[in-house]
Amino acid sequence: MKKLTLVKQKTLSFSIKIVLLLLISTSMHAQSTRPTGRGAGRNNKKEEQKIEYPLYNGTYISADLYGLGSKALGGDFLSSEISIDVNLKNRFFPVLELGYGTTDTWAEDDGINYKTSAPYMRIGINYNTMYKKKRESHLYVGFRYALSSFKYDVSSPSLSDPIWKGNIPNPNLQDGIWGGSVPFNHTGLKGNMQWLELIVGMRVQVYKDFMMGWSVRMKRRLSGSGSEYADPWYVPGFGKYSSSQIGLTYSLIYKLPF
Repeated sequence: MKKLTLVKQKTLSFSIKIVLLLLISTSMHAQSTRPTGRGAGRNNKKEEQKIEYPLYNGTYISADLYGLGSKALGGDFLSSEISIDVNLKNRFFPVLELGYGTTDTWAEDDGINYKTSAPYMRIGINYNTMYKKKRESHLYVGFRYALSSFKYDVSSPSLSDPIWKGNIPNPNLQDGIWGGSVPFNHTGLKGNMQWLELIVGMRVQVYKDFMMGWSVRMKRRLSGSGSEYADPWYVPGFGKYSSSQIGLTYSLIYKLPF
């Protein structure tokens, strides 16, 4: 599907603002927790070496806002998701992510309408690269195994003649051999996809048990299928149907009190 240049610029600007905000927040947090005094550095090193984390250190629940914000800025699809992860030894964070993606979009170049709505799931783990620091804010890397099974509709209705009335064939779908075009409407086509995601992200403590975070996700398709009539255009949770995609998330996070 073809996107307008203005939509791309708005979405890119939205992403850059989020990243800058999180980087500034992280910098301010680091400055506020920086040790002062001559012996502070040596004492902190000794304290960090003595820290022994228990196996369980809390459970977090988060909601992604990037998919909602992207749609509000004129994107082609809408997605929302929640995730839950568990802190083990302040180093490993097993994660379960559940989401829902939807689109109802027209291709501007050929007049085809694509529609789908379906859930998706991801499961994986994050690794805290700053596990020696006794703080909620940290930088992490991780991976996900993800899947989505969905149904989709593809249609190209005939066009209405504004002058002579009646319907006319879609001029963008002319048959190169036989000429003319035939409107089509295929509903309930079945598709599915499995993919892997490599992730780099950041979590920043805002106030007590409230945090925010962002992640960049490199997605690679493992397997996928569509219908003989048309391939899917959008896969919930993955993005546009292709072999690879890059995704972003921006999340609000709360640490549960147990």
